[in-house]
Amino acid sequence: MQRSYGKRSSRPEARFRLVATVSWLTAAITVLAGCAGATPRGRQAKVCFVRALAQDIELVEVSRTVSADAALVEVVLEELLKGPTPAERHQGLTTFIPEGTVVKSVSIDPDGTVHADFNEALQEGVGGSMRVMGIRRQIQASLLWIPGVTSVILSVEGRTEEILQP
Repeated sequence: MQRSYGKRSSRPEARFRLVATVSWLTAAITVLAGCAGATPRGRQAKVCFVRALAQDIELVEVSRTVSADAALVEVVLEELLKGPTPAERHQGLTTFIPEGTVVKSVSIDPDGTVHADFNEALQEGVGGSMRVMGIRRQIQASLLWIPGVTSVILSVEGRTEEILQP
């Protein structure tokens, strides 16, 4: 029996089977390669920034795409501390949270209470009741939309008493 390796079959059905097989194998390899190196899918999160009015502040929710791999309370606080994007700033949004503020720890109790501890920078240079109220409202509103979160307790370096005083 003689085999020919360099010739193409002149039969259309054989050619179709070959093309179909190669296409199927290419698709399978692409899917498997994609699964092995798949990047994490994002999810939507809301963070709140402020628009200062004459005698009050307006909280404005903005949507951010965040990692689906990390805990939602962590990525929301991370996005909040990044502050508004240039486009959001152009729309008049700002943040009352001081630069250099870092989340030291964040946890959520089974009852839905979030405990968020920040470094001392959260309250450095903070003056005025409107600014203090803005910081608290920004953090709380950014966390309270998360399903299951019922309340937020803020602390600075582990202290909950006498923090964020005007």
